[in-house]
Amino acid sequence: MSSTFKDALKTTDPLPLRKATAPSDILVALQLISNLAEVDMLRSYGKLILNERLFEALMQFPMKMRKTWLPLLP
Repeated sequence: MSSTFKDALKTTDPLPLRKATAPSDILVALQLISNLAEVDMLRSYGKLILNERLFEALMQFPMKMRKTWLPLLP
């Protein structure tokens, strides 16, 4: 029974935190999108700094699709 208790204690180890993307990196990524209007950049930046998964999704798109996708964000 003691081995089971020790195994249970192992599960309480904290999970490593994911490295968050720096806001400056998000801003640079948005600045690389050609002809992105300033208001669209600001609106997108506000959404992307709050949700790391949205930024990761943006970075998976080819550059020419990013500008189209950003206004579709909720």
